[in-house]
Amino acid sequence: MSQAEEKIGAMMEAACREGVFPGGVVLWGSRERILGQVAAGFLRLPPPDPPPHTLPGTLFDLASLTKPLVTGALVLKCVAEKKMALDAPLGEFLGASRSSRWGNATLRELLTHSSGLPSWAPLYREIDPALPLTERKERLLSAILALSPERENGSASLYSDFGFMLLGWALEEIHKEPLDALFRRFLVAPLGLSSIDYLSPGSSLPFEGADRESRFAATEVDPETGTPFVGVVHDEHARLLGGVSGHAGLFGSARAVWELSRPWMGGGFFPEDLRREFVRRQDPLEWALGFDTPTPGSSSGTSLTPGASIGHLGYAGTSVWIDLNKDRIVVLLTNRVHPVRTNNRIREFRPRLHDAVAQVF
Repeated sequence: MSQAEEKIGAMMEAACREGVFPGGVVLWGSRERILGQVAAGFLRLPPPDPPPHTLPGTLFDLASLTKPLVTGALVLKCVAEKKMALDAPLGEFLGASRSSRWGNATLRELLTHSSGLPSWAPLYREIDPALPLTERKERLLSAILALSPERENGSASLYSDFGFMLLGWALEEIHKEPLDALFRRFLVAPLGLSSIDYLSPGSSLPFEGADRESRFAATEVDPETGTPFVGVVHDEHARLLGGVSGHAGLFGSARAVWELSRPWMGGGFFPEDLRREFVRRQDPLEWALGFDTPTPGSSSGTSLTPGASIGHLGYAGTSVWIDLNKDRIVVLLTNRVHPVRTNNRIREFRPRLHDAVAQVF
């Protein structure tokens, strides 16, 4: 282990002892290679005997990292193929939205969270999870399209899961293919990825069987069963949709997140003009297309290059930040929502970790 890994490892171990999260993995590198990686803590609490230690290859619920790494990337691919246009209304691609006010929201507005959609609502509570998946999807789509706006479209960003859920359904309608299959066909296969996928039929991840307990970091304890979610998506709306959605549902290792982040730094996988447009901060908004950008006082990373960094956080305790000027990617995966989601100490820890990584980079 290098001196840099020892330093960062000590921070991670201390965070686990202090209850910031049960376990986690941090990885840093350039577009070309991984420069350091540290795993710390446990997959679940209280740890049984023998305790299941977090490993570099541990699979985490990536939560909202799904938004840019899957949905944003697939929208870029569709724009490149002239199947979508950034400033076209959603109604051109998602037929059910045409009779709704949200059918007039542009793809650019949805990608920058500036459509006016509400930030969140517990719509899953209105839908019986025992219904067939197609009916659950139809009912959730209808419920989203019936939502009233929280602000004028285009005026400012208001972070919302619902916009990316709509984008995911639009992608499915264009291709006549499920979102998880699109992810595997357009991203996993051509990039040669492993250890990252949705947990659905055809998944390459061991979400069924004996390997699940030893491979996945646990998330919140299910109040109905009293046991934690392990290899089951934490987000309620994604869970209602069978684990596959445009806003959440992806699971993966730190290395796989790094691999899926690399094309955003260039190299030819994405058309260069579109890549530059997607990673550009869409002033006066604080968002790029699908990605967040650093803002003063945020819980992201204080040493990120202003105006030249993109990234995203995931509710379950995950993040990825890409510094385009300094050629570096930092991935932090934790299960901070285990055993309860109310533990928010990662907000204070994350910027300190980014500062420490910046010092050893």
